[in-house]
Amino acid sequence: MTILVPETDLTQEFTVNIANMAGVSPSTTQFVLTSQYSHQPLSLGVNKIVKSNARYTKLQVTFPTGFGNEHKNGIYNWRLVQDYVTLEAGLVKIVTNPGGGLGLKEFVSTPQTEERVSDVFFRPNYL
Repeated sequence: MTILVPETDLTQEFTVNIANMAGVSPSTTQFVLTSQYSHQPLSLGVNKIVKSNARYTKLQVTFPTGFGNEHKNGIYNWRLVQDYVTLEAGLVKIVTNPGGGLGLKEFVSTPQTEERVSDVFFRPNYL
């Protein structure tokens, strides 16, 4: 899915493949975006369920002020979470306009991934 988030209209609608969510309270549902660049999650509350039927549900969320002017273009992992249970997950392309400046947020790897050492169980002897 692709979501265009201009600074002039931060409230956006999107569709998920979950049927019959009409009875679900939007106040307990979160739309969580996790950047594949910085791995920082952004949790957005669902404003309302716009439409729900036997095939899909259309939801409405509001992005934070300034989001449309920052350099947030990219591919994100998204999850729809209700009461700490993931209902659906996938990938989303976020497009902001005008796109903002350069992405100067540095990536800091964790110690668990920084010094990985592999074990070699089989190494063939080539003659």
